[in-house]
Amino acid sequence: MAFIVRKPLIEDFDQINLIGRWFQENSLYTTCGWSDEKSLRWVVEGTYPDSNTFMRVVESEGQIVGFFLGHITEYFFSTKQIAQDLVMVFLPQKRAGIIKPTIKMLKEFEAWAVDKGAHEICIGITSGIAGPGYEQLIKRIGYREVGSVMKKEV
Repeated sequence: MAFIVRKPLIEDFDQINLIGRWFQENSLYTTCGWSDEKSLRWVVEGTYPDSNTFMRVVESEGQIVGFFLGHITEYFFSTKQIAQDLVMVFLPQKRAGIIKPTIKMLKEFEAWAVDKGAHEICIGITSGIAGPGYEQLIKRIGYREVGSVMKKEV
């Protein structure tokens, strides 16, 4: 199965929205609800070259099978910037062979963050549904574990 990593188009919204909704409904975020309007705003922002939003989609056989969304913002204590992922998601039935497109998206995110002047890049796993090799892949391309995330739904 051949994969194409590319920038999103507004026309991709319906497919991106369905994948995002699947993610939300099948992850630790299942009780958080879903907003089509917010999803559309992220896609629109992800199409603008000068935006502080980074988005890539992965396409196979004319169908979007996954996407990556990240952004850049200032630290709360400094004017330096931090680039952070918001989500990387692939449809579970389309995950075979996704290592190369995953690396490509992460490397493009890194290059984008450097161009934006980021001081550091943070990639996390908080959904509870990441594939078993995702953490090892992130470490393999140069990221290090620096802490932990604790969650408590209220």
